[in-house]
Amino acid sequence: MFKLISTIYAADIPLGSEVGGVGPFQTGISGAVQTGLGTFLSNIITTITVVGSLAFVIFFTLGGLEWITAGGDKAKVSSAQTQMTQATIGLIAIVASYFIIGIVGAVLGLDILRPFKTLFPN
Repeated sequence: MFKLISTIYAADIPLGSEVGGVGPFQTGISGAVQTGLGTFLSNIITTITVVGSLAFVIFFTLGGLEWITAGGDKAKVSSAQTQMTQATIGLIAIVASYFIIGIVGAVLGLDILRPFKTLFPN
């Protein structure tokens, strides 16, 4: 029988002496100390930002569709406008919180908003 997919084996990656640390919240990378807590917070914030932005797109689109299909009914148009306004306010809150998190991260010395710099320093 023909083998369509070849077998792939995992290889060890030598990390050298530059990577080390104590406990789950510290890892030394290239002499600089990066915190595992900062990486965790960065991943959580990135996920919440993406989910919130997708929610904005969905709710704004549904509000627009509701407005289009309102057929001149004042109550439906008002409901659609309210939904679109609330979606926009939610997006503004996400953007404002992103800036606030950046300021808090700078004050605390955590690089929260740059997960790739923390994960891949080079």
